Amino acid sequence: MKITKGPAGWWRRMFAFLYELLLLIAVVLLAGGLSQGVFQLLTGLPVTALPDHLLASALHFTWVMSVAFVYFAWCWRGGQTLAMRTWHICVVKNDGSPLGWREVGIRFAVVVLCTLPCAPFWIFARHHADLRIVAWLLTGLFFVPFLWALLDKERRFLHDRLAGTQLLIAASKI
Repeated sequence: MKITKGPAGWWRRMFAFLYELLLLIAVVLLAGGLSQGVFQLLTGLPVTALPDHLLASALHFTWVMSVAFVYFAWCWRGGQTLAMRTWHICVVKNDGSPLGWREVGIRFAVVVLCTLPCAPFWIFARHHADLRIVAWLLTGLFFVPFLWALLDKERRFLHDRLAGTQLLIAASKI
């Protein structure tokens, strides 16, 4: 990978993030559909019965999160996801070397901790008005990595700062 102009700009990273969300939705839908199909085949119950089975729901969630982790780990260790390729961005360690498992794990964990709590609370808040304030607070947590980048002296996202990684402009794949 040939790196040219240094750090990728905030807007370029945001557009890559939005594109990444679309790709991640596809990955999660495929993994979730496979998991639900297996549930239906093994139990004979309709897919709508999955939330009623705690163990099956936990296994479903673990499977989907594992698939998401494998997707990002595979891409980040190679330097780019499809969205990063499209926006000519690559992820490297601070010293310019490829990411290791430690950096991948930290990046993934921070992103998950900042984004994952939002969805369940919004689902509960639809039925329990007293949880809406919690849902709004957790939505604020979703924006922490992006706001961090506005305040960080090198404009890095929170997960990049904590993992010791950076997003650079990539000219082309060699």
